Amino acid sequence: MPRRRFSAGAQTALALTIPLVLLAGCAADRQVNESEPSDAAPPIAAIGSTHAWVVVMFEDRPEKFDGNLMDALLDTEMKADEALAEANAGMIDGNDVGAYGYELYFVGDDAESMWDVLEPIFSDAPVAWTRVELRSGLEDPAPTLITAE
Repeated sequence: MPRRRFSAGAQTALALTIPLVLLAGCAADRQVNESEPSDAAPPIAAIGSTHAWVVVMFEDRPEKFDGNLMDALLDTEMKADEALAEANAGMIDGNDVGAYGYELYFVGDDAESMWDVLEPIFSDAPVAWTRVELRSGLEDPAPTLITAE
């Protein structure tokens, strides 16, 4: 059976919609169970402070950000997420869009192991990364910095 392909616009819309749907489901679940004790996963803030993070940055773009950067990187993001899952090393958490750059966030237990999986994938990306931060906790005050050569 032939593999079904979606347009870049549809892939981007899907990639942006899934986290919103999941977030909405989490918010609804919290409202229903707010008064009951729970053995559920820790709050997002706790996850951010206890897990390792890899942030891949595409900075100093020559023009203000447009959706073409996200579209160009979508296949790479999906490959990166699949590779981390196969290695049982982590997963993609999201992205951040700035005026002249784009950042991708990956979370797991060991930032160096995650970057070992991610680096070959991003070396083949259609857009070159400029900097990577290996963080111990999302708000790590002294992350390990890797710059593109």
